[in-house]
Amino acid sequence: MTGGLLDFFTLEATEYVDMLDGLVSRAAASLPDADGFARSARGLRGAATMAKLRGIADVAQGLERLARDVREGKLAWDQSTRAVAVAAIDDLKLLVRGARTWGEAEDQRAANRVAELDHVAPRQQQIHQRGKGAAYLAHAAAEAATGLLSYADHPTSLDAFAETMRRVRALRGVAALKDLPPLAEVVDAIDVAAKPIELSQEDATADRRRLFRAAAKVLVEGGEAIRVGGLPPTDTAAVREFAHAAETLRSGERETDEVVPISSLLPDGPMGAFITAAPNPPTSAAQRFRLEVVSQAEHLRRLVADGRSAIDTATRDRVGRELRAAVRSLARAAQSFSSTDIANLFLAVERGASALDPRALWVLDEAGTELSRPDATPADALSARFNGLLKRLSGTPPAPIATMPARQRRMNSTPSGIPSLGGVPAFGGTPSGGTKGAELHALLATGIAGLAPLGSTRLVEPIGDADDDVIPIEDLLFRGKDALKQALSLGDRLRAVAEVPDSETLAELFDLLQLAAAD
Repeated sequence: MTGGLLDFFTLEATEYVDMLDGLVSRAAASLPDADGFARSARGLRGAATMAKLRGIADVAQGLERLARDVREGKLAWDQSTRAVAVAAIDDLKLLVRGARTWGEAEDQRAANRVAELDHVAPRQQQIHQRGKGAAYLAHAAAEAATGLLSYADHPTSLDAFAETMRRVRALRGVAALKDLPPLAEVVDAIDVAAKPIELSQEDATADRRRLFRAAAKVLVEGGEAIRVGGLPPTDTAAVREFAHAAETLRSGERETDEVVPISSLLPDGPMGAFITAAPNPPTSAAQRFRLEVVSQAEHLRRLVADGRSAIDTATRDRVGRELRAAVRSLARAAQSFSSTDIANLFLAVERGASALDPRALWVLDEAGTELSRPDATPADALSARFNGLLKRLSGTPPAPIATMPARQRRMNSTPSGIPSLGGVPAFGGTPSGGTKGAELHALLATGIAGLAPLGSTRLVEPIGDADDDVIPIEDLLFRGKDALKQALSLGDRLRAVAEVPDSETLAELFDLLQLAAAD
C-alpha cells in the first residue's frame, strides 16, 4: 500500500470513527441514530476495503450489521449491546492508528472484536445472499480501485497502470455488469480516459487523475453493496463526484471533426483551376445528404432510447454528452448541404438533448425517424416537417382538431380511436416513433399555456339541447346510391395520386361498397 493511499485512508477512517464515537456517546439512555450509525460504519468499511485492511473492514461490517438489527428491532439497545459497540469503536481507533505498522497484534485485536460482534449480531442471515459471482465482483472492483488510486497519487509507472487497466477491463467480462448501474458507466469512462495515457499521447493530467479517484470510490461503494446482496447506489456523493469529473474531462477535450473551408486546403489561386464539377454526377445533393445522415440518424434514435431508460446520474450524464455530440454532428452535416431548416432544429434542440428533456427526446426521435426513412422525402416536404418539429419544440400549440380537415383528423387518431393533438395522442396513446406517455406529459407541461384559450373558445357549434330528438345513427351513414357515389369519388381521388393508398383509405372504400350493397 502506497504512502499516499495510506494517508488518505487514515484521514477518512478517523472521521468515520469519530462519527461513530459521537453517535454512541449520545445514545447512553436512548436509541442511537441507527441510519447515521450504519452510514458511518459502511463508509469506514468501504475505505478499509479500498486500503486492503481486511481486519478494520470486518469490524466495521459487524458494527453496520449491529446498527441494522437495532433499527429493525431484532436487537435491543441495552447496556450489553452498547458496551459491545463502545469496545469495537475503541479498538477501531487503535487499529486505524496502527495501520502503518499492521502486524499480528492488530490481526488478533480485529479478530476478537469481529467474534464478539458476530455473537451479538450474527451474520448468518446474509450468507445466502452472497454468491461467488458477487464476491468476485466486489473483490475485482476493490482491486481495480486500489490501482486507480495508486496511479492517481503517483502517475509514474506505465507498467503498473497497464496492470490496473487490465483489472478494470476484466470487469467487463462480468455478464451482470451492464445491469448494475453505474458500474458499467464507470468502467467505460475509465477506459476512455486511459487510452491517451496508454498510447503515450497525453500525460496523466489533473482532470484524468480526478476522474480515476472518483471512479475508484464508486467501484468500491458499488462492489461492497453487491457483496452483501444489494445493488450499487446510484445517487450518492461519490456518484455525483464521478459524474462531475467525467463532465469536466469531457468539456476540456476539443472536438475532432472540425469543418474547414475547402479553399484553405488548396494553393493560392482560383478554386476553379483545381476543382471542377462533374458534368453528370452519379448522385444528387439530396441523395448525398441522405447517405450522409441516415447512419447518424439511426445512432441518434438509439441514444434517444438510452436516454429514456437511463435512471442513474452517471448513465444520464454519459448519454447526455453523446446525444449532444450526435446532435451537433447532424447540425453540421445539414449546414454543409445548405439544409437550413434541418440544421436550425438540431441547433435549437441541443441544450434539451444534453439535459435529456422529454420534449427534446420526442422531437429528436421524430427527426431521426424522418432522416432514416429508406425512401427519400422531397426537399420541400422534409423542410416543412422539420419546421413543424421546431414549432413543437418551442411550445407552439398544435392546431385545434376542429379546424383540421376530416381526412387529417382521421390520420391523427390512434387505432383505438383516441383523439390526438397534432399527432400526439391526447390521453396516453402512442405517437409515431414509439414514444410513450412521458413525452405527452412534457408536451402538456410546456404547452399548457397555449391550451388555456380552450376554456373560453368554442371549437364546434353545439349539436343541440338535451331535449332535442335523438337521431338514429343510420341516418348519418351513406347508403345505397349515396354510398356508391361516395365510393366512386374516393376511387377517382386515389387514381389521381401516384402513391399507394394506405390501409385506412382502403378500409373506408370497402365500407362504402358494403353500405352500397346493403340497400
